[in-house]
Amino acid sequence: MVKEKEKDQKEKDNKLFVGVVWNCATEIKILLTALLFLSSLVIILQFLPSRFSLSSSDLQLCLSKLSSSTSTSTSEVPQVSVLSSSSSPLIQKDQIIQQGIIKRAFNSYGSAAYSFIQMGSYRGGLNTFAIIGLASKPLIVYGKPSYQCQWISDDDRNNNNNITTFGSKILPDWGYGRVYTVVVINCTFPIPVGINGSGGRLILHASDGGSGDTDVVVSTEKIEALVEAPGSLNASVFSSPPVYDYFYCGSPLYGDLSPQRVREWIAYHVKLFGEKSHFVIYDAGGIHSGVLEVLKPWIEKGYVTLQDVREQERFDGYYHNQFLVVNDCLHRYRFMAKWMFFFDVDEYIYVQPESTIQSIVNEYSGYTQFTIEQMPMSNKLCLASDAGNTERYTTYFYVAS
Repeated sequence: MVKEKEKDQKEKDNKLFVGVVWNCATEIKILLTALLFLSSLVIILQFLPSRFSLSSSDLQLCLSKLSSSTSTSTSEVPQVSVLSSSSSPLIQKDQIIQQGIIKRAFNSYGSAAYSFIQMGSYRGGLNTFAIIGLASKPLIVYGKPSYQCQWISDDDRNNNNNITTFGSKILPDWGYGRVYTVVVINCTFPIPVGINGSGGRLILHASDGGSGDTDVVVSTEKIEALVEAPGSLNASVFSSPPVYDYFYCGSPLYGDLSPQRVREWIAYHVKLFGEKSHFVIYDAGGIHSGVLEVLKPWIEKGYVTLQDVREQERFDGYYHNQFLVVNDCLHRYRFMAKWMFFFDVDEYIYVQPESTIQSIVNEYSGYTQFTIEQMPMSNKLCLASDAGNTERYTTYFYVAS
């Protein structure tokens, strides 16, 4: 009897063991599948490029974009006019940040090396405009890009509410560009546009011209270059006396600038040019806290406007896109001064004691520009014995009225 009970108990234990194993089979399969997936993922990651990474911040960004796209609120969406284009980004605008610094916006269009990157667009008169930007240098050199300008009036009753003209491109950096080169597009319409106060939009159609192969489709970007609100045009600025006598447009500043040198430079030239002068300085990374402290009093007194152009470093151009910056300054402020000066902060305008800057420009009042002879100066003490031992040469910074 005892043996039969032991036998029955042994059979129950065996059945229990088999039942546990059978019940755990599903969990074991899941565990093995998970291990196999993780092993495969590790192997795949070894063959991905080193620049590929996935972090928690990336996941948070994806989730934030997903949540923002499903939101029905429109109060946080920038109210800007964006033309429909498969590659056009949301148009960014210039912003005023702390201490009155103007943070400039750069709007890029196209793909790969962008076909056009707009920095600014300005009226040059009642019927002419200038669009300042960068373009892919290989496209300019090897392609056949073309530009067409279109003015669309906000007044539907105007018979000239839709007028087009050929956009003439100017390459001011003489081929110094790298991945990108500077392009100034002149849009001159046969008649004045927008002068009735109706407002309107300047549209630039930038075409890459294709490659000459009939199978290649020409790509054209439709760019809203300029928007004039109704009643915003003040045509008197083109004929009124300018606000300033002298206006300085500087090259973009970068590197570790010396605050003391900047203090000496700005004080010297404010005294040279006088009260009716203004200086526009572009920060490409060189305006650190020490230099900003030097410029702050001059900004408060109204002598200096500081613009943040650090974003242009994204686009590989010549010398921190120097020609882009100075051309933008020229067209942005050209009607605000009698004479505009273009030179660097390591250069000084020197006038002989018997002359003044006013007497010099009076001699050239019949000209639109003149160049200034440049003489290198030692960074050591200047000695009388060195006079005449240094050759002079002409540089290409110039003054334009």
